Amino acid sequence: MTDARLVGTWTTQLDDDGKAVPGLVRFSADGGVVSTQVNTRNIGLGSWRATGPDTFEYGFHILAVDGEGKYVGEARVRVQGEFVSDTAWQGTGGADFHDPQGAKLRGHGGSKVTAEKFGVDG
Repeated sequence: MTDARLVGTWTTQLDDDGKAVPGLVRFSADGGVVSTQVNTRNIGLGSWRATGPDTFEYGFHILAVDGEGKYVGEARVRVQGEFVSDTAWQGTGGADFHDPQGAKLRGHGGSKVTAEKFGVDG
């Protein structure tokens, strides 16, 4: 973890086939990631790392449950980002969806992600 600019909380916008999906992602100094988006029911947990002077990557898993709370699989999300300023980045991401036994069901990649850092309001 060498890029302190990433540490903190960011608002995100995921381009989901032309539909903007807002979210929040939190990067910790020790390499941890916590993420949520309005199109998911659960938070994602994972890790990040710097890949260059202005680039980074992160990934997280989101556990999925059905209406009765039974585990039905997980999404494994990955994103590659690049800083456009100290308080904004953009990148691409994708996800693979797995059944409870770990078998890949489907996946996609290349979705645009943009983010802006925020802090204490006012």
